[in-house]
Amino acid sequence: MDKDTFTNKINEVEVPKEEVLQSIKLGVSRAAEKTTYKKKKPIKKFFVSATVAAGMLLSSTFIVPSFSEAMADAPLIGGWYSGFNDAVGRNLEEQNLITELNQSYSSNGVDVTLTNAYYDGYLIGIMFYVKGNLTDRDGHYYALYELFNGDPLADETKELTTLEKTDDGYTGHIQIVYPYKELPKSDTIPVSFEEIGNKKGTWQFNVPVQQIPVEKHVFENKQSTNPEGNVIFKVDSILYGKASTAITYSLTYPKGTLDSSFQMLNVEPLDKSFKIDGFQSDGKIEVIEDGDRTTVVRKIVISKVLKNQKIIVSPTYSETVSPVEPLEIELP
Repeated sequence: MDKDTFTNKINEVEVPKEEVLQSIKLGVSRAAEKTTYKKKKPIKKFFVSATVAAGMLLSSTFIVPSFSEAMADAPLIGGWYSGFNDAVGRNLEEQNLITELNQSYSSNGVDVTLTNAYYDGYLIGIMFYVKGNLTDRDGHYYALYELFNGDPLADETKELTTLEKTDDGYTGHIQIVYPYKELPKSDTIPVSFEEIGNKKGTWQFNVPVQQIPVEKHVFENKQSTNPEGNVIFKVDSILYGKASTAITYSLTYPKGTLDSSFQMLNVEPLDKSFKIDGFQSDGKIEVIEDGDRTTVVRKIVISKVLKNQKIIVSPTYSETVSPVEPLEIELP
């Protein structure tokens, strides 16, 4: 078959665009669920383009049901986080540190109720309950949501989450790392669902969160360099929540050498019998330009309290410059 004939035959094939996009979204979601370390930025970019391409948003009629009616068939709060891979949520439940919510919204025949939330250090978790006649995709149900009104300065603003089917509805779970430099004691998080199961609509919420008391320790002169001395690695502080730990660190380097490199903090316990797992995020929170030098401030969040541990930390980046020496830190 010649090239022109082949091209004509390919162009005659009808591609079910909507089904293809939904299948891709489900595959990405399932892969993300199996990954302990969450780096969601590429997913965000994909869903922005996929949503625009498919024309997902449709007009809807909004009815707000009473909270008591919406919650009548919802699971008890004690069982919410057990069905999801959220060690922080389960831990905080055991400590009775989950805040109940009272927000419901209806669109396109689907009721969504935000049931509870937590704000531990940099981590924010939100649980919700769905009632409505949904059609599964390959045996799975999901919800597409947007946070912070799609603020371009915030990472992880558009995500997909899988719903768990119950006897009379569905439960859903959102976990995010607060994306901004300043960490307030309380805040209101804009959350908007754009698609739930096979239903498109708009379910809009403003979620009030109150930070559980935290402990912050600032380190003095915890830094190292590479052999040439042109890269400086510094550990700035550690933040203890009731069920999580956040380490803030920075990397200073000659402008242009590491600007496009992916930087991530390696954290290893000095005591090999102690396991550090539950890495949630390693995200950029500030970039400082000073002459020919760039400083990138980042934070890594771990779903475990690392108090009274000795750890070895070091950043990873491309080999355009020599690596820095690892730092040994004794956590207070």
